[in-house]
Amino acid sequence: MITLPSAQVLASVGWPLTVWTQARQVTTLLGWSAMSGDEVAPNVFFATLRAAGRDVEAAQFLGLSLPRYEAVAWAARALANHLTPEPEDAEAMRAVHDWLREPSDPLRRAAAATADTIREATPAKLCATAVSLSGGSLTPVGDPPIPAPRHATGILAAAAVLAAAFATAGPEINLAEALDLGAAIAAHSTGALS
Repeated sequence: MITLPSAQVLASVGWPLTVWTQARQVTTLLGWSAMSGDEVAPNVFFATLRAAGRDVEAAQFLGLSLPRYEAVAWAARALANHLTPEPEDAEAMRAVHDWLREPSDPLRRAAAATADTIREATPAKLCATAVSLSGGSLTPVGDPPIPAPRHATGILAAAAVLAAAFATAGPEINLAEALDLGAAIAAHSTGALS
């Protein structure tokens, strides 16, 4: 089990991996209306959401604040911490972990293929779909490329985290743990997972 710093400590640490300098850059991508305080750094805004008890919004915000690889790593770890997947979900999560070990186009496409076999929008399907939309082309190899929407990975990673948390008996506690983990990744990269 990973021991993470407290939420207050994590809020005070910057997020060096994010390309965003102001929270409003992320909230605009989420389609949220302008709000007071959205000109602050993303880590400060995230802490404000958490302090206000707005953990669902904090997860959505974090998903888009993180780079794509880190967003998937966050979702994969959150799912591993809180769910025992069904067999088809386990296959999808193996594909996710394969891609995390070696983020290559063939493994990204393999994650897409496993996600396509799952009918329901399970956390594992959402996580594997996040991988499939993390880069490269959506078209078959050799066809003219069509890039994935730039922010789809973060949106789906956050959806996977939320779906996993709310599939448990203690969703508030599990979501809070996932948010602490995500903030640690934002502050320290995936080294926070070691």
